Amino acid sequence: MSTPTMVAVAAGTRSALVVDMGWNETVVTSVYEYREVKSSRTVRGGRSLNDALYKLLCALIPSAEDDESGDRAVAFEECEDILCRLMWCRPSAFKSSRREPTQLHTVEEQDENEGEPNQPSGIAEVPLRSANPPFTIHIPFNKLAEVCDDTFFDPSAAQTTFDDHELPLHLLIYQHLLQLPLDVRAVCMSRITFTGGCSNILGIKERILDEITSIVQRRGWEPVSGKGVEGLRSGRRADGKTSVQRSSTSSVGTSESGGDDSDGPRSESGTADSQEDRVEAKVTRNRPVRHQFQGQLRAIHSLGAWAGASLMCQLKIPAMATIDRESWLQQGANGASRPCDVDFKNQQRQSMGTIRGSGGHHTNWTLGVWGAL
Repeated sequence: MSTPTMVAVAAGTRSALVVDMGWNETVVTSVYEYREVKSSRTVRGGRSLNDALYKLLCALIPSAEDDESGDRAVAFEECEDILCRLMWCRPSAFKSSRREPTQLHTVEEQDENEGEPNQPSGIAEVPLRSANPPFTIHIPFNKLAEVCDDTFFDPSAAQTTFDDHELPLHLLIYQHLLQLPLDVRAVCMSRITFTGGCSNILGIKERILDEITSIVQRRGWEPVSGKGVEGLRSGRRADGKTSVQRSSTSSVGTSESGGDDSDGPRSESGTADSQEDRVEAKVTRNRPVRHQFQGQLRAIHSLGAWAGASLMCQLKIPAMATIDRESWLQQGANGASRPCDVDFKNQQRQSMGTIRGSGGHHTNWTLGVWGAL
């Protein structure tokens, strides 16, 4: 049982796009009907984030106390603890511009006579116990967000500068969805599941979804991109607008001129309705309609691979074939894998054998190719 499939089972779905943000790398796996379809990976993971945070902490150490006698290296456990406690990801710029103009801004009521509360200065005081001697450094929260952005998204670099194994997370997921079949993509994009230790970073799931949404609205699901494609796409949009205007004007003209001829089509539609099968219409009306949510970006929560494996082990899966032990011991050594491969003459000679008593109960026994025993 693979880990992405068990994550999908723990999420309660048969299909999902599992994003495993692990320590060494981030792996994106598409699961469709409990089967893995495609897998992509990038080296951007927890190790890269921890290394970038270590460089930030070393840069924030006061230079006046940085002498050759003192050991200023931060321990790995302490650096990892700072990462788990303070690391966060700032929201996407696309989300702030996506606010509708009719949406009202909420205003919190405050007492005018009350003094201004002490607002946080945006700097965290972190004591370093592993340094010799121990001291306290001041880490700006903006620096932590920049470390997370540069590690997982790298917005300052162009898309053409990345290799296939070092794509940012939003580009990796977009390219993965782009290479899937249309029906698989429509189902998996609505069931994006994040797992792994780095997925617990504050705000990173929402940031990834916002970045993917911005790419989809800007480029669509076209595998080819560039200036020529953008020019062709803008030309098609202009042609579509002109065709819509022409069709609207022609429909208005036909509605004004065809007022008297409306009785003919009405009579034809009446006869067509009368010819419909009433039984089929009743069955269709009483049949429950289940609309599968697909075609929209959505993230779902999973209980994890271990919970999914535990649920899977409790299921009672029906057997595809029943194998009789005595039949296998007598005929399996000869290479029989189907009931037609069994020597029936040998069975008739054994009038008191076990195959005669149990042959009528299980006839579809098989173990495939057994090989030599």
